[in-house]
Amino acid sequence: MRSGLRASDYSHPVQPNPDPKPGRWILPVVILAMMGFAWLFINAAEDPTVSAGVTTTTLDGTGATTTTLGSATTTTTALPSDVVQYNLDITAGGIEMATLQERMGELNSNWDSRSASYADTLAGLRALDADINSWRTGLNSITVPTSLPEYANFHTIMLAAADEIPARSADVLAGLQAPDSGEARRAALIQFNEAVTAYGNQVNTIAAYKPGDAEL
Repeated sequence: MRSGLRASDYSHPVQPNPDPKPGRWILPVVILAMMGFAWLFINAAEDPTVSAGVTTTTLDGTGATTTTLGSATTTTTALPSDVVQYNLDITAGGIEMATLQERMGELNSNWDSRSASYADTLAGLRALDADINSWRTGLNSITVPTSLPEYANFHTIMLAAADEIPARSADVLAGLQAPDSGEARRAALIQFNEAVTAYGNQVNTIAAYKPGDAEL
């Protein structure tokens, strides 16, 4: 055997895998969740209380739009502008992570099916790991709303969840290079997907939050 040959480099026949792309099924679920919190954000931007029988519309001194409904009213209170921008920013970050996660799944699936070489997979995972770390750094530039103080705590929780993702990405990269038959890499990939899901759940929860709700 050549010096430095890894177990993952072996060319002997492998047993057929009933799922040649393990973990791939997780991706659509998480991507849908990421798209879902964009919808939640849009709906969180206004909090209407609706009754029937519209007759007139006025604007009161608080900035809320009041529609007179005979004997009832509908009041729609918009979120502060800094909260709106914050929700847009965290939504963009979540969607970017969904794309990075899809790349992770494809790289691992292609290696499992041997439709990509070891060298190409290693290079791809290294580039992806660098992009994931850049993504995490980019989250630090998001401006936390000051109009609603609870968002500072929300943001801290979200960043803690985001911190797990680069760590698990590094584990996947190390797993590819491990002297085993792929067990370390596959276990790390499961943990990576779990970390992305946990982060996505935090973003979903923040985007769905409306002032007056119990804090997260």
